[in-house]
Amino acid sequence: MSNTDLEGRPLDRPTVIVRRSNTGWMVGGAVAIVALVAVAVMVMNRQDNGQQAAAAYQQGAAQATTNDATQAAQAAAAQAVTAANAANASAADAQNQAAVRAQPSANPAAPQQQQQPAASPAPAPANSSNPQ
Repeated sequence: MSNTDLEGRPLDRPTVIVRRSNTGWMVGGAVAIVALVAVAVMVMNRQDNGQQAAAAYQQGAAQATTNDATQAAQAAAAQAVTAANAANASAADAQNQAAVRAQPSANPAAPQQQQQPAASPAPAPANSSNPQ
């Protein structure tokens, strides 16, 4: 079985009618117009006017000031700790030096007190006027 007729005439093929339609272009155009309108509405409704940028700048400046103050406070606290440690060390040295100075002056006095004779108690007065 072949596709050709034995008599040599071509076979009749079904005819396909192609219609041109612009429906796809119309849908694409409508979507593009809606997108453009949406972008235009978003751009028109922006009420920034530099207020958000100014607020962000002020917030950043406040944060930087806070950070600087925190670092300064930490440095001051470290210096205070160092000064307190130095004061404690100076006080301990002063106490040690005072103890060393007081020790030689206290030791010579102790032998002098031991060498002095102890005072004898006074004799009780004889009382002859007692009538017993």
